[in-house]
Amino acid sequence: MCMKIFGFLFFILLPAYLSAREYHVSPVGNDAGPGTENAPFRTINHAAQMALPGDTVTVHAGTYREWVVPPRGGLSDEMRITYQAAPGERVVITGSEPVKGWVKVQNNTWKVTLPNSFFGDTNPFDEQIYGSWYRGKGLPNHTGFVILNGQRMRETFSRCEVLKPVGDQPYWYVEADGNGGPVLMNVEWICPAGGKRTTSMQASVKGGDQAVCMQVVERWPFGYLKDGSMLYFDGVDFGAGTDTLFVQAATLAKGGLIEIHAERPEGELLGTGMITCTGDWERFVVFPLTLNRRLTGKHNLCFVLKAPAQQLDGRTTLWAQFPQGMDPNQESVEITARSCVFYPERTGIHYLTVRGFILENAATNWAPPSAEQPGLIGTRWSKGWIIENNTIRNSRCAGISLGRPTFGHSHHYQKLPPRVYPEPEGEQTEQQLLDYFENASWEKEAVGFHTVRNNHIYACGQVGIVGCSGGAFSRIEGNEIHDICIGETFEGDEMAGIKLHFANDAVIKDNHIYRTIRGIWLDWGSQGVQVVGNLFHDNGVNEDLFIEVCHGPILVANNILLSKKGISLSQGIACVHNLVTGEMNGGVDRCGGGRLTYYYKPHGTVSLGKAPNPGGDWQWLNNLLVKQASLGNWDAPGLPIRYEGNVFSGGARPSADDRNAWVDKGADPDVRLTQKADGWYLSMKVSPDWKGGVKRRMVTTSVLDKAIVPQQAFTNPDGSRLKVDTDYMGNKRNRHPSPGALEIQTSGYQEWKVWPKQ
Repeated sequence: MCMKIFGFLFFILLPAYLSAREYHVSPVGNDAGPGTENAPFRTINHAAQMALPGDTVTVHAGTYREWVVPPRGGLSDEMRITYQAAPGERVVITGSEPVKGWVKVQNNTWKVTLPNSFFGDTNPFDEQIYGSWYRGKGLPNHTGFVILNGQRMRETFSRCEVLKPVGDQPYWYVEADGNGGPVLMNVEWICPAGGKRTTSMQASVKGGDQAVCMQVVERWPFGYLKDGSMLYFDGVDFGAGTDTLFVQAATLAKGGLIEIHAERPEGELLGTGMITCTGDWERFVVFPLTLNRRLTGKHNLCFVLKAPAQQLDGRTTLWAQFPQGMDPNQESVEITARSCVFYPERTGIHYLTVRGFILENAATNWAPPSAEQPGLIGTRWSKGWIIENNTIRNSRCAGISLGRPTFGHSHHYQKLPPRVYPEPEGEQTEQQLLDYFENASWEKEAVGFHTVRNNHIYACGQVGIVGCSGGAFSRIEGNEIHDICIGETFEGDEMAGIKLHFANDAVIKDNHIYRTIRGIWLDWGSQGVQVVGNLFHDNGVNEDLFIEVCHGPILVANNILLSKKGISLSQGIACVHNLVTGEMNGGVDRCGGGRLTYYYKPHGTVSLGKAPNPGGDWQWLNNLLVKQASLGNWDAPGLPIRYEGNVFSGGARPSADDRNAWVDKGADPDVRLTQKADGWYLSMKVSPDWKGGVKRRMVTTSVLDKAIVPQQAFTNPDGSRLKVDTDYMGNKRNRHPSPGALEIQTSGYQEWKVWPKQ
């Protein structure tokens, strides 16, 4: 019956799909109009409500203060819905609002007070940043921020500090009447006085993450607990009897009320207790809760969490420093008011194109692999998006998200809970979640296959592009990504220019990544990934490229890596024709005593099991290694390493196992990267011995050994044979190619324009 209804509806709607329409939007339009070029709509969201598969929404010059929530997607790559800026026109979609009414306080400090209703459902200046792998160091970092003349200002956490004369960098400070955001607390265990402790790993949660990662290994408390979250503890042993129940919890918010019920939320109310601020999301304190009556023996308990009551007339006061002589009421001063700029409210919004916009100023929260990964723009567990030719800037945490819509990093679940409760509107069944938690498997055709190209992504606090599983089978190419997580007051383990988990068969190609805390970070899975033709430099205290606990095959080819730290490797990786000047390392995984991580059926998403990570299974072929890029600084790799056709210069040294290495003992090649008016230029002194010293082979699938753990050959994502027959610039390589990323024709001083690529 359902199939008949679906078929009837599709037949009715088919003529609309076959006659694609173009809707126009303008700041001077009217949503009551027809949406034509001569009578455009006023808002993008209204056009989104009208657009059907095959349609185009063309947005004309202006600033749009909206969170665009697309209600539907396309049907296929040929029948997609396109959102585009009108050609040649400057179109800004922003999550911020202008603010006037600043009053001078003292020195260079001004303040403004706003009703909390100004922000709608979520107040970014009350909501704190939180999540797995996030470390705020006890500071209440907020998702909101102040923007002065297009530049994001930095937060300080003391009114005394913000009242001082402005220094090198102006700061802002906030006091709000709220609870600290929607998340109330984390809970690790409960224990009756004189009884036995029951941990979160022995219980289940509805409306929260089953296992939040802590810095301390083997601690996985409940997290993301909000108003209405329910915690189920079965068989809690009260022993001979007590009316006191201890709860270990942590919160940087104001906390919340715990109602303790028998069996289920509707069961007998056994007691209540308040959890108050402990000083950090990971600073756990034991709270004694008094029950209404004495309990003996074993009982099934249900905790229901309640948020503290909010002030109906709550207010938010902002203090901000402005440079000497500047009146904020005469300048462009804005504050973030929305969590996202272009992001669906539900999953499964497939085949969208977002093209040519300036997308800016979003109060995004932390994007971990273990929960929803929000972004300034994000696909929210969908398929086939094209995000191209946009400027994406000023996101508090993530710029572009290709990741999960709900909790899910599979290695969280070291022990499966008694029961899994899918999140509302997460559109994942209990069985799908269990399969993901236990096997790290998901349905290949459900998600991924995105194209992210030619975007300018910068000034994001956590990450430029993020995605757990949702980045699989995607192409990320031609993007300029910089100033990611620079000068932040928080730390974390999900911070990079690009950070992907389980990005099977993704291609990361021709990107320029610089001034980030770490360039690219591939983590868990990422089988079949290609990292090709990227330019890295000036990337923080961490590496240009970090590949963690992946088994390969992963191809790293034709890249230019110029930061102080170059590459850190797990296993199953072929490094081919790269130019590297920074330190390199790799070896056995020592985290938690060594982890077992997943490997997959080739070009799929069905895992075949877990394997240890002893390190090794590396193939170093035809690289040009300069300065600090010595090979052999390995940490006891247990799998074999292959070296062939590499050249070492400027002090770089080969591994003792590389008997065929060519070491240039001449002058320093003086590798330099210079920014000029029209782009970035690489220069160096080329020795004639680099090419003549060794006859190198063209690298192909047949030349490379299979990755050992999955026993998978190095091929293209579609399974076709691999051939590294072009260089970084796309120029054809010689039969006996040069070492490094560029095919070198002559010796002596050479200079190449390496970004933008011609």
